[in-house]
Amino acid sequence: MKYLARILGASCLAAAAIATVPAARAGVDVSFGMHAPVGNDGDLFFSISSRYFDRSPQVVMDWSRRIPNPDDLAVFLHICSHTRMTPDRVFAFRQQGLPWYDVGVRVGVPVDAWYVPVERDPGPPYGNAYGYWRKHQRDPHYTVRLSDHECRDLVSMRMAHEYYGVSPEVAMNWRRNGDVRTVMTREYRSRHDEHERRGNGDNDDQGDKHHGNHGDHGDHGHHGNHGNHGN
Repeated sequence: MKYLARILGASCLAAAAIATVPAARAGVDVSFGMHAPVGNDGDLFFSISSRYFDRSPQVVMDWSRRIPNPDDLAVFLHICSHTRMTPDRVFAFRQQGLPWYDVGVRVGVPVDAWYVPVERDPGPPYGNAYGYWRKHQRDPHYTVRLSDHECRDLVSMRMAHEYYGVSPEVAMNWRRNGDVRTVMTREYRSRHDEHERRGNGDNDDQGDKHHGNHGDHGDHGHHGNHGNHGN
């Protein structure tokens, strides 16, 4: 009994550890269940951003009214996630006309927070930004300067890389084809559709086995209705 209790205890601890892993870092299809707003890019992006930046969907939506550009909204939430200052304080610096990188400097965002390590030098539009980082790594006193465009590219790439578990190079390629909202929702929808297809295919297989084992009793509606669980 003691041995069994130890096993059960270890299993509970393992389950608890798994439960604490952020969904945004899973690197697999991320689902919001039956309430996933798959058909609405705006709402779906708010849901994804909520999970990734650990903010409530309502908070993300409220800030989107003040920062309607999705690229800028992602940069703002990125900065907020790397500082102890309030979002209102971060936004106040932006309202003063400061570039996003300078806003980050004012609120204590470290240089490394903008970057994801890559295996080789990236091409445009990331080359200059990574060049600044290499210089800063060699000399911590080197002053990095990133434009708003570079900040948007870096955050978009980092978000796709960490949320979907793809390589930085793949995330960079995605970024070349749209803003961060397009990148994140397009990939979510692609994975969601693939999950749906797999679910329907699995049920078809099960239905074929069912008819094969029991003979042909006609179509009793066993196909295609059990694969969609609203993921």
